[in-house]
Amino acid sequence: MRSRHLNSSTLVALLVAAAPLMAQGVSAQLGGRIMDTKGAAVAGATVTIRNTETGLTRTTQTNAEGRYLATLLPVGPYSVTVTKAGFQTASNVKVNLNLGDAAPLAIRLAPETGAVVEVVAAASQVDSERASAAAIVSPDNLTNLPVFNRNFTNLATLAPQVVVDSSRGNLAIAGQRGVNTSINIDGGDNNEPFFGGATGAAEGKTPFTISIEAIREYQVVTDGASAEFGRMGGGYVNAITKNGTNDLSGSLFYYMRPRGWVEAGPTLRQPNGSTTTNPVGDFQQEQFGFSVGGPIVKDKLFYFVAYDAQRYKSPINQVWGGNTPVALDPTVAGQANDAVLLAKGGSYSNKLDSDVYFIRFDWNPTIDQNIQFRVNHSSFKGVTGASSMAAYENLASDDVKTDAYVLQWNWVINGNWMNEFRISHTKDDMPRSTYSKIPEVSISNVGYYGAYPFDRTYSTKRTQFQENISYVTPTFQVKAGVDYNDINVSEFFAGNWQGVYQFSSLANFRAGNWSYYRQNFGLNSPVQQAGLFDTSYKQLAAFIQTDWRLTDTFKLGVGVRWDRQENPDFPILDMSNRLATTMPVTAKIPTDSQFSPRVSFTWTPAFDQGKTVVRGSVGRYVSTTPAVFLYQAFAANGIRTGSKDFQPGEAATYGIPRGASFNASNPYWISAMPTGVTLSGFNIWSFSPDFKNPYTDRVNIGAERPFFGDLVLGLSATYAKAQQLERTADLNLGNPTPNASGRLIYPSTISASGAYTAVRPNAAYGTMGLYLSDATSQYHAYTASMKYHKDGSPFDAQLYYTYAINKDSDSNERNYSGIGIQDQGRLGAQWGYADTDRREVLTGYFSFLDKEVTGILTSVSIRYQTGTPYTLTYGTDVNGDANSTNDRVFQNGVDPGRNTLRGGSNLTFDLGLRRDFFFTKRIKMTLSADVFNLLNRQDTYLSYRAPSVGNASTIDAVNPAPTPQQTWIGAARQIQIGARFAF
Repeated sequence: MRSRHLNSSTLVALLVAAAPLMAQGVSAQLGGRIMDTKGAAVAGATVTIRNTETGLTRTTQTNAEGRYLATLLPVGPYSVTVTKAGFQTASNVKVNLNLGDAAPLAIRLAPETGAVVEVVAAASQVDSERASAAAIVSPDNLTNLPVFNRNFTNLATLAPQVVVDSSRGNLAIAGQRGVNTSINIDGGDNNEPFFGGATGAAEGKTPFTISIEAIREYQVVTDGASAEFGRMGGGYVNAITKNGTNDLSGSLFYYMRPRGWVEAGPTLRQPNGSTTTNPVGDFQQEQFGFSVGGPIVKDKLFYFVAYDAQRYKSPINQVWGGNTPVALDPTVAGQANDAVLLAKGGSYSNKLDSDVYFIRFDWNPTIDQNIQFRVNHSSFKGVTGASSMAAYENLASDDVKTDAYVLQWNWVINGNWMNEFRISHTKDDMPRSTYSKIPEVSISNVGYYGAYPFDRTYSTKRTQFQENISYVTPTFQVKAGVDYNDINVSEFFAGNWQGVYQFSSLANFRAGNWSYYRQNFGLNSPVQQAGLFDTSYKQLAAFIQTDWRLTDTFKLGVGVRWDRQENPDFPILDMSNRLATTMPVTAKIPTDSQFSPRVSFTWTPAFDQGKTVVRGSVGRYVSTTPAVFLYQAFAANGIRTGSKDFQPGEAATYGIPRGASFNASNPYWISAMPTGVTLSGFNIWSFSPDFKNPYTDRVNIGAERPFFGDLVLGLSATYAKAQQLERTADLNLGNPTPNASGRLIYPSTISASGAYTAVRPNAAYGTMGLYLSDATSQYHAYTASMKYHKDGSPFDAQLYYTYAINKDSDSNERNYSGIGIQDQGRLGAQWGYADTDRREVLTGYFSFLDKEVTGILTSVSIRYQTGTPYTLTYGTDVNGDANSTNDRVFQNGVDPGRNTLRGGSNLTFDLGLRRDFFFTKRIKMTLSADVFNLLNRQDTYLSYRAPSVGNASTIDAVNPAPTPQQTWIGAARQIQIGARFAF
């Protein structure tokens, strides 16, 4: 038991920390029982609850059973006083409420004539009422644990069932796609509606859009979320920001990573004997800022301000050929174009600079009302496209600006009725400009130069209104609400409009023999106008959640949620007739509407005196469809824009230099659509008329029990089945026939060199892409947990081990214009391990404060996960479907299946050292040193590179062996030192 002695006139108090079934979005609850010394209920007792930071006070009465409950309490420290005629007053009982807490507080009142006793408050180590599987990242965690790049969500990976998806860098929770995770801050939706993921972090490079200095704490909920929360299939992150208090407080901080303390990373040896190393070069990272908060009017009006900045650059060791460098010598006959690569190659720095501003006001106009308003602005400047095989000129600038405004009004109408109203507005701007203006030149297995092909102008706006009303008694609670989102998206994104030359080999580049030249054209207007997408759509939701305390040992929660996504009504292609010469633009993107029932419970068996807590939940969770798919159906419809792949045989017809006339230093670009060009064979995209948003059915059961007082052990099991997952398919393929090895070969012709050219059933188009919602996934996980928390103890620890199996038929995160599975017409045959499958994951932390000798707080974060599954594919089309990215390498003439290979496991220890130097009781300087990847583990593993393809029609019979290569994952060791002055 966690114990602390409190000053009081007379009582013995028992605290049992627990979170409610009916989760409070940005607040907490306090409830429990008032009894006499014999355990009988004390009815009509007055319970006064006062926030010791802001003076906010709430008063309630106990019912006939001695129960009381106060809701909509801001997170923070409280003082509780209980009075009742005939009993001694219980005063100054201290309790701290975390996000979502109910913290039942049972108090025994002594008779008025009784002796004065010392108050002892004991907090149970197990949440006795929480049905959801949730992990709290506390203020101490945010301050004391090493946080890479000071992004507050990085600590979410210390929670169970949370990994980072390898596709987009989003948090993937409980086996679901990262794009189906939701992030809320102060109750407002903080998700990017166009790309998915967190607002402002679409490309995964923005270090943070809100300062960790402004985050008070957050939850990571993996299972059992109440009906209040939606638009997520896996789980959600629920964060709240800091507020000002009656005491002036603040901080000034500076962190840096000295260049000499950043490791270069492992040296990789290639099959040809060459080695590659990622150098430190001109690496630089500094983060600095301040925060300050306090009262404007004591007990009434408060402010909190924070500023956080990053200055960062890292080296890119650009090498033509990447891990297998190519030899270049323009003096050799026939290799004059090597001079262009030599001139354009060379290492460079990748800059990622950020400035974040935050301000929040809190106003308590009456004891029953609380109003919060906050503004957050983030400005990020970086680049995209940087890689070891991309020339500096192949980059594009990313300038990201995000603005978020949240206004919340909480109103306690009376002792039973409470109201929450929230309005938030988020804006995200992300223009991208290319460094070069010449067409991109892409050379297989060598690299890229010229213009990055995916520039854009981009802006989204989300305005959200939420209204919740609750009826609360100590044994019954009901909460109902509505959620309305109006979303506007504006983007110009016509990939490849600046042109792309594709060369299949270095030899062909030297000879100027490109395989195809691709360019996107505006069909009835300039491409920048034709490709402009500007539309609005709506997300609506309504819910009702009820919670009953049926007995002293059993609580039941029942809820249902309704989600609706009203997609824009612009016309899209109707592909029901796949052979139509011109696809009619008469269809609409389907609007989605679904219900999500949910049931949860907690049980504290009486035979174990309430020590063991069993919790469970079953429910449905509906995700959304990112607007990037809507954009593609709008723009790539054969009317606005169209992409043309010019073949070598068309070079002379359209005046595109090829062979000796190809100018490698300044490739030809088509400034206007050539006369006589018919854009047949270009790609178009649309939605299936049966398209639905994905949903996940989840079941969770778990139990926790304290041992030896403060050590809590737990076990849980989760099963999740996701359906209606989005995937892509090409309708413009003929019926395939198997070759001798069983590979399905689609109708095609093969050239003298052995290259396939697909024979399209509809010759007017190339890919006829369709968005379907028929993919599925299945996830089951088993988690063992160990926690040790004790007030006053110098040691603190939390550890989770999860064994999970995650399979799906397509792991498409948000690929809107590609097809990732080999045979999209045989979806069942693509069933395999999901991209987010991590068979074993061990996460957690421990910390120790040496009070006696050094005064140093030492903390260690642990992250271990087994390897990521991957599929070995050729870089050439070997089945005639016009797709060169998804053909699996057969092993001994047999299809191994999807995602049957594994990358290396990853183990990271992050070490934090902190030492406080106090000037006064409240003013201190903290010096820190954080070592990320302490052991500098050489996370290298033997992977494989697909063999070169000569004749595609015979590759399976020849069955060449893949080339082994050494690969490394994760960042090398980095040391960060810092100083934080706090008052």
